[in-house]
Parts: sequence; C-alpha cells; structure tokens
Amino acid sequence: MKFENLEQEYEKIFRKKVLPFIEKYIEKDYRSLPVFHLLEGLNINRFRSGLPVIIAREYNVDENNVIPLSAFAELTFTTAMAQDDFYDNDESREGIVAAHKKFGVDITLLSCDYVNHKIIHVLNNFLKKTVNDSKRNRIIDIINEGLMLGYLSVIMEINSKKDLFSVDEDYVREIYLNKTIHGRMLLEYSFLMAGETDEKINIIKKYGEHLAIAGQLKNDIYDFTKHKKYRGLSDLRQGHITWPLFLLIESLEINEKEKFLKDIKEKKYPELIDLLKNKKIIEKTLKLIDFNVEEAKRIIEGKFSENLEGLLKLWAEGNRSFSKKPEL
Repeated sequence: MKFENLEQEYEKIFRKKVLPFIEKYIEKDYRSLPVFHLLEGLNINRFRSGLPVIIAREYNVDENNVIPLSAFAELTFTTAMAQDDFYDNDESREGIVAAHKKFGVDITLLSCDYVNHKIIHVLNNFLKKTVNDSKRNRIIDIINEGLMLGYLSVIMEINSKKDLFSVDEDYVREIYLNKTIHGRMLLEYSFLMAGETDEKINIIKKYGEHLAIAGQLKNDIYDFTKHKKYRGLSDLRQGHITWPLFLLIESLEINEKEKFLKDIKEKKYPELIDLLKNKKIIEKTLKLIDFNVEEAKRIIEGKFSENLEGLLKLWAEGNRSFSKKPEL
C-alpha cells in the first residue's frame, strides 16, 4: 500500500470500522460517558485503530478479525488519558475539559475500569472465534501484563517525587517503557495476529521499545511547548521524574541543586524553564530521540518485506517529526 496518507487512513479506519464496533458493544450511557467524552472529543492521531488493520493487510489477514484489537487499543489508551488527567490534576486535554472535571472523580475512574474490563471481555469472546486457545491466551496475557505495567508507571512516577536526586537512568527507563506499554503491546499482538514468527515478534518488541521511548520524549518536549497552553507544564507541576528532568538534574552543579528543589517546591516555573534553557535540555532530549529512532530503524533493517520495512521506518521517523522547531 502507499504510505503518503497514513493519518487519513487511520482516521478512516477509526470512523468507519472501529468506532462503530465500539458503539455496538459498549453502550454510550452513564456507565461509559466519561470515556466517550474523550474518545469522540479529542482530535488525535488514530494510529492505534489503524496499526492492527494496516499490519493485517500487509500479511493478507482478514482485517475484520483485528478490529476488536483496534477497539481495545483505542479504549484503553483513552481510559489511560482520563486517569492520567486525574493523577496530574489537569483541567483539560487538548482543549477538551478533563473527564474527571466534567463528570466527577468517582464516576470517571469507575467508568474507566468498567470500559477496560468490558472491552477485554468483548475481545476475549471474539478471539475464541478467530484464533486457537494458545494464541488467544497469549494475547490476553500480553494485555493483562500491559495494563499492570501501565499502572506501575504511575506508581513509580509518584514514588520518584520522594527524592528526585536518588533516581537513576534505569529507573527512568523502566518508567518510560511501562508508561508506553499501550503502543508496545499494540505492536506485539498485531504481529502475533498476523501470524509472524516468535523471532520476528521479538525483533518488533525491541523496535517498539525504542519507538515508544522516542515518542514519549517527544511528548515531554510538547509538555514544555505545544501543550503548554492546555496542560500548563503538567510534568513540572507534578514534580515527578521525566527524562528531561533527569537530564537537568544530572547537569546541575552542587550549588544549584538546593535552588532547583526550592523552585520545584515553590512552583517557580519561569525559573525552572530558564534553567532548562541554560542547560540545553531540549537539545539533549532531541539527541535522545534521534538515538532511539535510529536504533529502532537499525533493528528492523532487512528483517521484513521491503514494503513493511518502509512502513516501520516511517513510523519511527514520525517520533522525531515536529510541526515546528521545539523551543522553550
């Protein structure tokens, strides 16, 4: 297939196939309204809907068999955003009122749990009809472990606030891999449904790790720049570790550390932004993104068909593509 209009194709798949499937099996009512509020309201890249379908097409697999996986991916990512907005006490996301602010905390969090379990139930029933028990169990295991790791990332972020200076790079990396599990398991189970070998799936998992880290680093930069208007420096406000903040801490002189902690505690964001500028943290983060994008591309070099390799490289490059040069 041609790759020039992938985002439009993702959106088409979401609107024509995935959203109707969701609406058929999860009623839009008091139980699910907080989730539908973000699912329908946000103008985001729908690659989570499109990726399983695009991969199915590349392997000549019936794409209707992967629509439940696309629905799972969209819904669990949406619930994660709703929960994240609550944990971060954000008022809005991309100009849309945060679900917990519109519907209340209790109903939003319970709705997220309800929708997550409901779509897993729906998915499991569909898998019983389309794959053998071994593959079905493997996909459900991927999903259960993935959701667990997603929650663990939030716990680790909160825990990091106890002592930012004690956090090492391995801890940060683990947070990032757990935090990006939705995209990583999406790749794994999409290739598993396509019938790919364990060897190739392991390659995809490594590729996905670098892809996910690059994508999260891009989001970190957006938190300081593009999303500043809507989310108001959410990461800095929370005071938990991010990779850019880790890079900043690593660059501090001994006599700068006390003031840094004071500025974090007193929420002196202009001073912190100036520090990020002076220490060239955006530039260092961009180098990290470049490294992970190049590693992702290197890992899949010559391992898949020419068409699929081109698609995988295109996805990798998207994680270092900015609409304009990121500046503080």
